[in-house]
Amino acid sequence: MGCSPACKQGTVFSVGTLLLLAGVLAGLFWSDVADYIYRSQLSLSPSSTGFRMWRETPIPMYLQIYFFNWTNPNDVKAGKAKPRVHQVGPYTYLEKHTRVNMTWHPENDTISFQQIREWHFEPSKSSGSPDDEIVSLNVLAVTIAQKVKNFRPVLKKVVNVILNVEEPFAVKKTVRELLFDGYSDPILNVASELKRITNISIPFDKFGWFYDRNMSSTYDGSFNMYTGQQNMSNLGNVHSWNYATHTSYFEGECGDVKGTTGELLPPLVDSPKLSVFATDLCSTVSLSRSEELVQKYGIEGVKFQGDVSEFDNGTNYPKFKCYSYEGKTMPSGVRDMSKCRFGAPAYVSFPHFLDADPWYINSVDGLQPNRSEHEFFVNAEPSTGLPLEVRAQLQINVLLEPIQGLSMYDKVPRVLMPMFFFRQTAELTPELGSQVKILLNLSRIGTITFYGLAGIGGLLLAIAIFITIRGHWGEDDEKVSLITSANTGTSTRNIPVSG
Repeated sequence: MGCSPACKQGTVFSVGTLLLLAGVLAGLFWSDVADYIYRSQLSLSPSSTGFRMWRETPIPMYLQIYFFNWTNPNDVKAGKAKPRVHQVGPYTYLEKHTRVNMTWHPENDTISFQQIREWHFEPSKSSGSPDDEIVSLNVLAVTIAQKVKNFRPVLKKVVNVILNVEEPFAVKKTVRELLFDGYSDPILNVASELKRITNISIPFDKFGWFYDRNMSSTYDGSFNMYTGQQNMSNLGNVHSWNYATHTSYFEGECGDVKGTTGELLPPLVDSPKLSVFATDLCSTVSLSRSEELVQKYGIEGVKFQGDVSEFDNGTNYPKFKCYSYEGKTMPSGVRDMSKCRFGAPAYVSFPHFLDADPWYINSVDGLQPNRSEHEFFVNAEPSTGLPLEVRAQLQINVLLEPIQGLSMYDKVPRVLMPMFFFRQTAELTPELGSQVKILLNLSRIGTITFYGLAGIGGLLLAIAIFITIRGHWGEDDEKVSLITSANTGTSTRNIPVSG
């Protein structure tokens, strides 16, 4: 039995109304649904995609090391010339991060964790071997010299004898010794005696810039970080480091633990700054938003970059005076790391002293700062905070200066010696790029789809209303409107319709 005219009319009106209402309502609320999907997948929870990608970073990261080989140490020691260096490298290592010892804290929307970083040498991406020898300033000797600079003359005489007998002014070591393997030093053999006489403590048995760090779960410390479940704007921001929200290395705002770890970023739509808490610096590096727009695999992003203010110490920007220790102010462009690095006279800067006071590059031959080569930047998709490309690079420097009573340093110039700079790189892969585009298009695709359904529903209602007004819901009318005479080839327009 066929559907009656009233049945047909009711069906069309019902379907049209249902599609129209469903489409409009879903379209209105879809943005909220899409936001929920964003939050549930990008924030950290035991089952989220964001947690899985953060726990073990899925994209390849590389650490590139460029050393400054010192070519004239004897002339510098004799006070006959300023230091001359030659950049060598890169020595490239594949870097992997894994979070361990994790504890969730839903009461304040945080997670506590430690991290393991591991590095493996990549010959194909390197210009040199880990067995290459590098000449550099003897960091252990100059650190001890700085520690006793203000000691009484009698104690300085003891240290002067030890340095002259045990320590060379410069050292020649392999790349692997300078980095991860470390090397033994005569001064370490008398460390206990030195501590008894001068109260100077040396807390390691070998020296290497990354010694004892590869595969360590404790070296970087303990973090407590916001998961973003309750507030996406907090996603990835460090709440505390080593169980404190303020470090003891810098006073005031400069000692605050703030910013992300650099791998998990919050949405950055309106953010003028991107702050990264760097454990090696015991402080935060802040990048400024650039007007430059970037693109990766069709995904538009914004660029955050280091600028001239970042390593100021109050010389040009008074608010950064808290990065300067009393009596140790240097020209703008470097940050004092001595308290963070066991008292070593170490300073961090951008590579080749980019954006620093000219005094630095004028004191050393062989440096050529270049913005396109030495800039620190992070490119990120703003609505999600997903990093598209990261190039984080910093330079480690050690202060060399005359020290009265220590013959090894009585003729040297005052100069900040560049030791090496490192470049950490990571880029979004094409596979992840495709997934990101789907996520970014989720809201737009859903809105178009649901409003499309509403349009179809509205069209059905319009047709139904039109047919109702014309009074053509009758059974005979239906036949008239659909049947074409196959024998005569006459269209329905030529068939008279009975009233």
